[in-house]
Amino acid sequence: MAYPVLTGSVLVEANGAALNNAGLAEGARVENRVVVKQIRLGRLRFPYVSGQAWRRWWREVLYSDFGWTPSEVIRQAKSAYTKGNPIAHEEDDLFGYMAARKRRRGRRGAEESEETAEGVTGTNRRISPLKNSLLISVLPNVITSDFGHFSRNLPPDADIIPFEAEHYTTYLQGVFTISLSDVGRFVVGEMADLSDEIVNAHRDRLEQDPNNDRTYWLPKEERIRRVQDVIKALGRLRGGAHLARNLSDVTPMVVLVGFLDGGNAPFQRLFDPDENNERVRLNLKRLKSVLSDYKDRLLGGEGKPLFFGYRPTVLANEEEVLAAFQNEAPFNECIEIAGTPQQALERAAAMVPKTFEKYVS
Repeated sequence: MAYPVLTGSVLVEANGAALNNAGLAEGARVENRVVVKQIRLGRLRFPYVSGQAWRRWWREVLYSDFGWTPSEVIRQAKSAYTKGNPIAHEEDDLFGYMAARKRRRGRRGAEESEETAEGVTGTNRRISPLKNSLLISVLPNVITSDFGHFSRNLPPDADIIPFEAEHYTTYLQGVFTISLSDVGRFVVGEMADLSDEIVNAHRDRLEQDPNNDRTYWLPKEERIRRVQDVIKALGRLRGGAHLARNLSDVTPMVVLVGFLDGGNAPFQRLFDPDENNERVRLNLKRLKSVLSDYKDRLLGGEGKPLFFGYRPTVLANEEEVLAAFQNEAPFNECIEIAGTPQQALERAAAMVPKTFEKYVS
């Protein structure tokens, strides 16, 4: 039995950007010094965008462009959680949640669940079918400090207010997977996806698993739509910090996306610096090794199982990549050059119904 996932690798161009910041730096020459998030490897510093930030951008596009209804956040003294209703809210289905509802003490000291306004009790959690990495810079040591001051319209005798910030110009790479079998599939019970109360409120939208009376499914067409929305939204990605003065396009410049039997995200770190540490290449040697191991697990329907989309002039070895994909095995057996990144994602979205029909119950 296959465990089908939609997986992909993306390359994002950050141009004079500060997309995700770590806050104020201690011991800086000015008090107002904001630094970007970064990973250190020896003397090398790589800026990155957290997985949480990337997911936030993704959600916002799904709200605005695809009509997803945000799941209300419930705030308690030391915790916060969404409604935890993946039937009514697509984001609770795809992005998961932990709805740890506050406990109260009963008359005899026993712990009881505090009932919410909707009558839902207990704790429910859902493992996200959509998983993603950090977005990490391909190029090291690209972080630059920008010193400035606020002096506009201050009185002549007033001191200016100095501040300092960091930004970078680089390419960020990351990977993601969507477990197709888990989208729209819910297990009922304490510490599982759903409570009995939510199931009872939405029985008209659910199908019970014939082999397990505690498992329910959304209709297949609804599951397919949700997956297609998520993959199409990646082609419209937007967001990031400091956009007013560090505007950068975060839609993918290069993508490799397709379907795989298994939960892995094998297309990791496909991009590396060129010999001058100035531009980015697609590492064909690494990709060839991955395809050799995973070729028999790629799930193809009609045509090739992987779709490649790129923005011209981004890759330093663009001509070499295109020639290999067209003429050299196993690239030409597995990869379709789909055009732009958005066109590659659209091709993958178009294959979702056939993949569901063949591999998902």
